[in-house]
Amino acid sequence: MKAGVAVDNWKLPVFRKRLTEAGYHYEDGGALTTEATLLTVETSNVLALKKGIERCQAECRKRAS
Repeated sequence: MKAGVAVDNWKLPVFRKRLTEAGYHYEDGGALTTEATLLTVETSNVLALKKGIERCQAECRKRAS
């Protein structure tokens, strides 16, 4: 299954790194706006992906503060 994840562009390095480390295959789906990009992520476990996204968000919050 493919899941779409909208990501602020400044967060992309974190999301790309962490998704790759977790073994997910993803593709850039293109710009949603000038400040956000859509990632399409292959997953068979949406709940596990959700937890990974939450970890990415937490890491981005720490970097922003």
